[in-house]
Amino acid sequence: SSSPSSGDDVDQSNPGAISDQEWDVRTGRAIYVLQQTLPDFFRIGLVSNVDPTRGPDLVYNISSEQTEIENIYSPKIRLSYTPPVALPSPFPRTLSIEGLPLYLASSVFIRHTMKTLYSDLRVELRKVVVQIPPLTPKSNAAGHSRSTREKSLFIGLTVLGTTRVSGGLGEWQIDSTYSFSPFTGLINLHTINSIQPAPHQAAYDALRASFSNVFGLGGSMQP
Repeated sequence: SSSPSSGDDVDQSNPGAISDQEWDVRTGRAIYVLQQTLPDFFRIGLVSNVDPTRGPDLVYNISSEQTEIENIYSPKIRLSYTPPVALPSPFPRTLSIEGLPLYLASSVFIRHTMKTLYSDLRVELRKVVVQIPPLTPKSNAAGHSRSTREKSLFIGLTVLGTTRVSGGLGEWQIDSTYSFSPFTGLINLHTINSIQPAPHQAAYDALRASFSNVFGLGGSMQP
C-alpha cells in the first residue's frame, strides 16, 4: 500500500483517509482507551468504542443513530501470534484472526474460558511504550507526515488468577504490539509478541473448536 500524502491534506484516493491532526487524535484516543480499560478486561470485557464528545467512556449497545460513536479498531483488524514451538497440523506456523467480529468474539471466548477456570482474575500493566521510528535525513527530506504516521504501541501485561480446582496461583506475562493504519488511525494489527508461560495445545484446540473458521481453518469468515 502507498504511504499517506504529506502535510495535513487528506488523501482522497484512500477511502477513510484523514488529516494528520485527526490521525494523531485517533491514535492518542486508542492508546488512552487501552491503558484505561485493559486492566478491567475480566470485569467489563474488551472496550472497542468511544464517544469522542464525552471522552473515552465505555459505550455498549450502540445504535446506528449514534453517529458520534467511533471504534478504535479497524474493521479489518488482524490478530497474529507465532507460538515458540510449531503446533501440529492442521495449525499453521503463525496463528491469525482477521476481521473485527472474530477479533471481538475471540476476546469473549478467552474472557469466559479464563473466568471458568480461574477466580480473582486481574490484569496489571507492566509496560506501556509508544513506538515511533526516528526521523532519518532521507525521510525528513521526503516530508514529515510519512514518519509521523508510523506509530505502534507496545503493551506488556501480567495476568494473575487463582485456579478454581487447586487454589494455586496462575500468572502469565503477555507482550503485544498494536499497530495503527497510516490512513485511518485505527488499530489494524494486534501482534502478540510472547506469552509466558506458553499456552498448552489444549487451549488452541478449544479455541479452534469454538470457531470453525478460526486461524484460517475451514475457510475465511466474512464480517
